[in-house]
Amino acid sequence: MIRKNEITRQKLFDGDEQECLKEIFEIENQKIRLIDFYNNPLRDLKKELAGEIFDTIVRENNFNVKNSFMEKYRSEEGLEVHYLIKDDILYLFSFGEFPPGRYMLFLESIYHYNRQND
Repeated sequence: MIRKNEITRQKLFDGDEQECLKEIFEIENQKIRLIDFYNNPLRDLKKELAGEIFDTIVRENNFNVKNSFMEKYRSEEGLEVHYLIKDDILYLFSFGEFPPGRYMLFLESIYHYNRQND
């Protein structure tokens, strides 16, 4: 079972990549760092969720899929989408370089995720 939290998309960071690595973001009483989700591209979430739930998440957030060597999901700025599951909450982030030398991080959305009822 998954339910979207009605939050507004938020820019969490805009600047130098090394500075972003040092930042700790407090989101809904959770302390989250870039390294907590950086190695979790959205395509890997397909393995945990039923296909229709995954497709709904992609559609609700207007993510674009790029099928090249590896499938990549991108936000409206073209940043790669990553996820983090922590305490039954699914966080979706987009992160990347835009334009060259400038890194941006967005909190795309939050879902309450109960794995037992999946």
